[in-house]
Amino acid sequence: MSWNPHEAVTFARQNAHVHSSGYCARAVAAAIRAGGVKITGADAMYFGRSLEMAGFSQVYGTLIEGDVAVIDALPGKNQHGHACIYDGAGTWYSDFIQRSMYPGPRYREVQPAVKYYRHY
Repeated sequence: MSWNPHEAVTFARQNAHVHSSGYCARAVAAAIRAGGVKITGADAMYFGRSLEMAGFSQVYGTLIEGDVAVIDALPGKNQHGHACIYDGAGTWYSDFIQRSMYPGPRYREVQPAVKYYRHY
């Protein structure tokens, strides 16, 4: 099965909660699998590496459906960062439906570095 970003986003949308459960990378990895790509690893701290091993490449510029953002951890202990998938129409999904790419007020305040990935 080849990569189908629409299937991945549909899965993410259908399985997203109203609030975070704390398992963003697991949710995004499940969506990627639903889109037809095998991926291992589900910790946001290392998710960029998992994406690259699954055939994703870092991209810049205009984002499209199925692109994945990996956001650096916030300062402090026990921070893992965040991962989310873009629907191509303005909404980001992880384990929940997000208001923006940044998953919460502290992320929106600090705005840690982000890397974007796409599967071709």
